[in-house]
Parts: sequence; structure tokens; C-alpha cells
Amino acid sequence: MTLWPDDLVPAGSLDWELKATAWLLDRCPSEFRTYEVFKNHPAALGHVAINHLEYQVESIRDSYRSARKGVRLEPEVLGELLEALEHEGARLALELQSAREVVSALVDTR
Repeated sequence: MTLWPDDLVPAGSLDWELKATAWLLDRCPSEFRTYEVFKNHPAALGHVAINHLEYQVESIRDSYRSARKGVRLEPEVLGELLEALEHEGARLALELQSAREVVSALVDTR
């Protein structure tokens, strides 16, 4: 199952590597745009972007696991928190899979 991002042109399209680089940078802290290595070397950016997304997914999972005992919240607030964490975890997991597809395509074209 391919999870190419809906908001990115297909691999091989005109200027797709530039657009893929911008797409990956959008998944990273904004400061990453200040480093030439990330703009000029998609494989380097891909490596760091995937690691960044992996850590975000794991952080959401840790927050979910610890929410019941680590935070004193009213039951309805805890329920809202867990629901938000579930949603965000699923979104980030899909982003991670899409990022892997994009990086694979970038590396394969080089």
C-alpha cells in the first residue's frame, strides 16, 4: 500500500524534488529551513525528517500511556486528551509512512 501524500505532486513531475524537499521541511522544525544541507541534500533531510517524525509518534504514544497516572484531570478532560492524542498519533503515523515513501522516491532518483 502506497501512502504518497495527497498534497505533493507525484514523483517524476516537473520540479517534484524541490516540492518534495519543501514537503519534508514542512514536517520538521522551522529552523531546519536555515540549514543549506537540508535544502541541498534531500537524503540528509529525509534521514532527519524521518527520525523527527518517529520521535513525535513515540512521544504521542508515551503521552497516551502516561496520561491516566501522570496528569490530574477531570474524567471528561482526560477523555478529551486521550481522544486528541489518538487522533494526533494516527495523523503522525500516516505522515511518517508518507515521509518514508517520499524519501525512498528521492533516494531512488539520485
